[in-house]
Amino acid sequence: MNLKIGDLVRFIDEPIEGHITSMQANDIIGVTDDTGFEIPVLRTKVTLVHGNMRTIEDELDDLPAQANLPFVDKGIFIGVAGEQKDGLAKFYIINETSYELLVSVSEISGSKTTGIFANSVPKHDFAQIYTANFSAVGKWPNFHLQIIRHTRLAQTQTQPISKEFRVKPLDLINSKERVEMLNDKVWLYEIDKIEEDIGLDKLKSHFISHRPKGR
Repeated sequence: MNLKIGDLVRFIDEPIEGHITSMQANDIIGVTDDTGFEIPVLRTKVTLVHGNMRTIEDELDDLPAQANLPFVDKGIFIGVAGEQKDGLAKFYIINETSYELLVSVSEISGSKTTGIFANSVPKHDFAQIYTANFSAVGKWPNFHLQIIRHTRLAQTQTQPISKEFRVKPLDLINSKERVEMLNDKVWLYEIDKIEEDIGLDKLKSHFISHRPKGR
């Protein structure tokens, strides 16, 4: 069974469920449950918990209702939930748009990347993409996000999103924001924000316009 960090697993011999937060030697994995404690266990002693998947028929059934609703084209976030005292941090991709998202998340290590999540996220929905311990926040990975926005309704063409993302320890000083679909407060990071391109011509214009005038 191919397991990776962030997967939700269930113990075979005990009533324990949690997320994989480390890969250790001798086929041992670390599983952190809701109490925040990491439990070492043989990978052969757990089973992967799969989520529900929507089918294309579900999407087609929704089309008439979608056509009568305002189309939301902005609102893709990463949310980090959890209390530092409890130990467990959960990373979510939050989709407040009317697009279905095709999401790939990789962990960057030097010049290489390792995939940790790949799935679709329905409109106005969310998915958990990663789990980590707050005690190791300084070692949380740098993520590479790739997102394609898809809809069966006619909309202006969008470009795929490709960006790097990392939670810095100082970010956790900021206040959380409540996300209703999660029914929780999270540290929120906007992913589809349009970054202003400050090109060379703009810089030249800025410095020329602010250059002191001769007396």
